[in-house]
Amino acid sequence: MINVQFFDTPNIAPHLSRPDRNAAPRSHRYYVWTVGCQMNVSDAERLEAALQGVGYTPAATPEDASFIVLNSCSVRASAEERIIGKLWQLANIKRHQPDTRIILWGCMVGPHNQSIFRDQLPMVDHFVSPSAVDEVVALAPNPIYQLDEPALPVRDWSHPPVSVYVPIQYGCNMTCSYCVIPLRRGRERSRPLEELVEEVHRIVARGAKEITLLGQIVDSWGHDLPGRPQLADLITAIHATPGLVRLRFLTSHPAWITERLIETVAQLPRCQHEINLPVQSGSDHVLKLMRRGYTTARYRELVAKIRAAMPDVALTTDIIVGHPGETEADFEATLALVEEIRFDKIHIAAFSSRPDTLSAVQEQDPVLAVAEAEKERRRRELEQLNERIVSELNARFQDQTVEVLVEGESKGKWRGRTYGNKLVFFTHSDDWTGTLARVRITHTRPWSLQGEIVA
Repeated sequence: MINVQFFDTPNIAPHLSRPDRNAAPRSHRYYVWTVGCQMNVSDAERLEAALQGVGYTPAATPEDASFIVLNSCSVRASAEERIIGKLWQLANIKRHQPDTRIILWGCMVGPHNQSIFRDQLPMVDHFVSPSAVDEVVALAPNPIYQLDEPALPVRDWSHPPVSVYVPIQYGCNMTCSYCVIPLRRGRERSRPLEELVEEVHRIVARGAKEITLLGQIVDSWGHDLPGRPQLADLITAIHATPGLVRLRFLTSHPAWITERLIETVAQLPRCQHEINLPVQSGSDHVLKLMRRGYTTARYRELVAKIRAAMPDVALTTDIIVGHPGETEADFEATLALVEEIRFDKIHIAAFSSRPDTLSAVQEQDPVLAVAEAEKERRRRELEQLNERIVSELNARFQDQTVEVLVEGESKGKWRGRTYGNKLVFFTHSDDWTGTLARVRITHTRPWSLQGEIVA
């Protein structure tokens, strides 16, 4: 499950050169609101590129748009609640402007719940499954143009984004007890190697410097393709792209990561020494309840192999606290694992029951259920431990010079990331977007570093 960052993003794509954005009537304006993970952001970028390719321009507010798409997430109940709240706000717009077309897209929409949603959400005109960009575009009324090529997630050709997400696989075959993604995104479907290499070449040719390959279980890519290629094969092929500066991938699964993949990342210079390897729990008892398919011993073995191949690796992980059946002893085992491995970052979530999952059934058992207050206590305690460890790890960068790929400007400072994906800010009068800057770190914090350009 991709759950590394949680985005809440309206209209992320700038306009293309056609048509004139300022002259576009409301009938050819769209508004896309995205909640969720990197995969949802990538889907939204592709959708916006496709909508602009057929003659639509982004609207600053939903009131200014005739075509509104909510790209939804189901990983947590809070995400669904925000989407539903937004839909009821949009219902008021539709009352005043009946020609407004509203689409609910993404992981909230599964094969078995659309009839329920139609009764609950009467303001929605169409429900579309995740990643089905073409299906959403086909619902846009009165397109001006036909797409002359598949839409890429690079929209403004004069100012392309520095870093681009490229989905290499859709769906998931795992049966983790807590996860609704396989129910909503379906079975795994790997995109062909040649198609992906061509897409990356086109994206980089338009100015992107960094590519992040996305998959729900990214290291299982290729098992369903002819010849059963591996992620290491794809990485090797994409690594050769002229102009590419950095290459990343996420999210890995401990049951699928291989020694060959580790060796490939270690040996190819454009591959960043950063691996996201969700552990979810430090207790074998809870891992079994979660149906994760590995033990803590296997996880420790993988970490040892990764660090032996890449001593400078930045290792990040995901952890869920309060899963049904997690005892205080189980939680203490998680704290001990975190203290031992010392992750560069942990993405922490308190367990949130999702419909039709095994965990939802488990939580109905009063013996297994964990009280909400206890979930929150465990989440806070783990966050505090994580912050202390990351602060100690980042302190090593004090007065060190690091190479930063600058992504853009944020609140008067330039923002970029190191080889190991550490966020760095610095000030300078020149435009550093898309360049590699040498930055001396002057101040360290748990979630970012501050520095100055080295002459």
